[in-house]
Amino acid sequence: MPVTEADARQSGEADPPAGAVGTNGDRPRRRWWLMGLGGLGAVCVVVAGVLAGTYRPVGFGGYWGAGFSGLPTGVGLRDVNTFGMSNGDLYVPPQHGAFTVAESIQNSGPLAVTIEEVTVIRPEESGISTWPLRAAGQALYVPEYGARPAKGKPVAGLTLRPGQAIVVGIPARLSSACYEPNGWTGVDFFYVKERFLLFTHWVAIPLGTPLIFHQPEAHAPGMACPSK
Repeated sequence: MPVTEADARQSGEADPPAGAVGTNGDRPRRRWWLMGLGGLGAVCVVVAGVLAGTYRPVGFGGYWGAGFSGLPTGVGLRDVNTFGMSNGDLYVPPQHGAFTVAESIQNSGPLAVTIEEVTVIRPEESGISTWPLRAAGQALYVPEYGARPAKGKPVAGLTLRPGQAIVVGIPARLSSACYEPNGWTGVDFFYVKERFLLFTHWVAIPLGTPLIFHQPEAHAPGMACPSK
């Protein structure tokens, strides 16, 4: 007696519909494959975020000095302590006005970054006092290599390409023109605020020549103050 289609379905002996072979077995594999792709994407996002959050490619470019065209030069700045192979220090005499130091910045990383600020003043957000210097205006820049324009441009907002180097004039002034005659202090770093993607960082870069000066103090008995 022939087996009917209904009997075949009940006994499990009927052939599956066309195109349905392996369908149930493929679904778990497809699900795991999609979950794997989603997990890999999440890992990539986390890694990219970590790298972006720690990307600090700006560093010293090899040029330094005193003065910058278009910015205040100050009075009496000169190199001292230049014995041996040392670069020495840049001495800044007590003065009321502003002075300018020139430093270079180079992007040594594979990706561009945007410079938001350059200063010799310790960033206030670090929680450390900005003494012994005060800001004296915006920093300007010119290219480090090739023809240099007579006047620099504001460095804030500059996108620094990979390998690009610039010279930056950084204006500052002493926190007080009065000083302690037997006291000395100095500054060893300048600071660059860089932006990459959604992240900003302050980067401390050693000065080509550290600054040295008499310890500035508020006007008080025993303090010396230069005439204006």
